[in-house]
Amino acid sequence: MSSAPPPADHGFHAHPSGEGAREDLLRFLDREAAVAQATNGRLAVLLVELRRVDRLQALLKGPPAAVTLSLVIERLRPALRPEDRVAALSDEQVCIVLPRIAHPTQAVLAAVKCLRALDRPIAHEGGTAVLRPCVGIATVPENRADPAQLLMAADVARRIAGTREEGYHVFQSEDSIEAEVYHGLDIDLQRAIRSNELEVHYQPQVTLDDSRPVAAEALLRWRHPTSGPIAPGTIVGIAENTGIIGSLTFWVLNAVLRYAAQLAKDGITPRFSVNLSTRTLVDQELPDIVEQALGTWGIPAERITLEITESSMIGDAERTMAMLTRLKGTGVQLAIDDFGTGYSSLAYLKRFPVDELKIDRLFVSGLLADRGDHQIVRSVIDLAHNFDLRAVAEGVEDEPARAELARMGCDLVQGYLVSRPLPEREFRSWWTAREKRA
Repeated sequence: MSSAPPPADHGFHAHPSGEGAREDLLRFLDREAAVAQATNGRLAVLLVELRRVDRLQALLKGPPAAVTLSLVIERLRPALRPEDRVAALSDEQVCIVLPRIAHPTQAVLAAVKCLRALDRPIAHEGGTAVLRPCVGIATVPENRADPAQLLMAADVARRIAGTREEGYHVFQSEDSIEAEVYHGLDIDLQRAIRSNELEVHYQPQVTLDDSRPVAAEALLRWRHPTSGPIAPGTIVGIAENTGIIGSLTFWVLNAVLRYAAQLAKDGITPRFSVNLSTRTLVDQELPDIVEQALGTWGIPAERITLEITESSMIGDAERTMAMLTRLKGTGVQLAIDDFGTGYSSLAYLKRFPVDELKIDRLFVSGLLADRGDHQIVRSVIDLAHNFDLRAVAEGVEDEPARAELARMGCDLVQGYLVSRPLPEREFRSWWTAREKRA
């Protein structure tokens, strides 16, 4: 196979040293960022890390870096548009620029396509290798349009993506701090689980027709003794990366059920939602753990909803469906979280034994300002009702959005308009007061 870079008509450039590619990329980014700013448009930067690249290079004859990049870029080409720009920054990193995208989720979809393209084994004369890539994403206008800053943001997101089962991460403003405190926290987290130093806060969900409280999502909190509050995504990432996600899930589930049992003594019986990491879906003991915990605390199974992200269906859908069927057999309810990003096949949705679709807050935030977001929200609500599922909107922060969701027929809402996530004592007080008003 030739090590020459692919034709330039697709905007592809691969320099083994990485220096020429970086300079070209910065110039291209600078120009496209200026276009985006002038037109109120969007662009995205994807930084792809080729993990296990040494295994592929061991198979190759000739200049390893050049041949590796040629193979990788050949794989990426069908996943991208002709106007997208690809540059190899090193023999382990490839940067992709997506100019003039319509929505941030387009960048996520491109990342997923790239992951799929590179996750398949790459065959060569000496055998096959799997790269196990991860992708960091930074978007404009969500971030500054400065090219160097965008690359830095994508690199931070790339490091976080390396700890996530999904394999990608979109840079958020808090991620710079998150990345700094991430390293060295694994031992502290194990100790925190053993010593009950974690907390669970609860964000209420209310009906749209009469604002009656019916449920709450359990959200993990950890205040590190020296680093302060640690973002929930970081906690889960550490747990997944160090193999203690099972212990963390067990702790959260039992903390929620213990609290539910306390509330039930006073006649307070909300339905609680608990998020499941993608990695826990491969744990064959999970249904037995759930069933045992429900029995220990005496909580009816239908009062617990287990949430999985829509992206968890990207991989082995059949295996995921088998696990969800077993979980459903315990009597719990199931929800697909962050719905609307476009990964799910309708055929799978019809077969999955779920009870609820949660509309991604990204679309809810743009409900009134963006026609595309409005259409997506409406479509998800209609889809949920066509499948006899509940539709829950996340991230509702103002009355106009709530009113529009009510007009669309959404069933439940959660967000700061209703309440921020509350610690146990405050949640009890909020719930009691709200029930009296309803």
